[in-house]
Amino acid sequence: MTRVKILQHAEGEWIGSMYDWFTDASRHRHFNLSTVRLDHGEALPVADSFDWLLVMGGPMSVNDESVYPWLIEEKQLIRQVINSGKTVLGICLGGQLIAAACGAEIYRNTTSEIGWFPIIRTDPEVNWLPEKAELLSWHGDCFKLPEGARSFATSAITPFQGFSLGDRVWALQFHLEVKSGTVDAFLACETEGLPDGEYVQSEAQLRDDAGFLSQSQVAMHRLLDQLMV
Repeated sequence: MTRVKILQHAEGEWIGSMYDWFTDASRHRHFNLSTVRLDHGEALPVADSFDWLLVMGGPMSVNDESVYPWLIEEKQLIRQVINSGKTVLGICLGGQLIAAACGAEIYRNTTSEIGWFPIIRTDPEVNWLPEKAELLSWHGDCFKLPEGARSFATSAITPFQGFSLGDRVWALQFHLEVKSGTVDAFLACETEGLPDGEYVQSEAQLRDDAGFLSQSQVAMHRLLDQLMV
């Protein structure tokens, strides 16, 4: 059985539609899921205790080590796991943590990107992602590429929306895991309200997600299918 460890950083920022994939009748006996709530002070797992690592989103920056000291050890764990050849998938903050763990710079973008905006595939070999799709971005920070990484997507204001390191490590800046209720959970994390900006949609626009969820889930599940091989 494949042991899947989930690193969660905030209430409501869990694995979303990935849960449906892992618990599908055709594969639920193949995976054992367990979650570590770093925001609740739970200890990081040891690398030998899991086979896959899912690193989820959160409202903090990977550079906020003085506020969240566990970020230091989390990056160390991610680096160790990548070097050992395990499967690692990071989304938004999780993708930035992968980049930072591999020595890449995480920087503040010119404006926040929060909304259902076009993500454009830049690598034709990444066949789990459509050539262009309106997917959910929700970030102010961005990553540069680690050494040896292969970029596969971009958007209007974020040069690198995702990268891979070989076949087993994927970092996504956008939120493919979204499902009904995800937007409300993310809005609850915005304790000071949404920032201003040309690429920040209103709460009403963000919640009008019915037309976007299916394409996100299809791409998310196709990526997981690829990782299962």
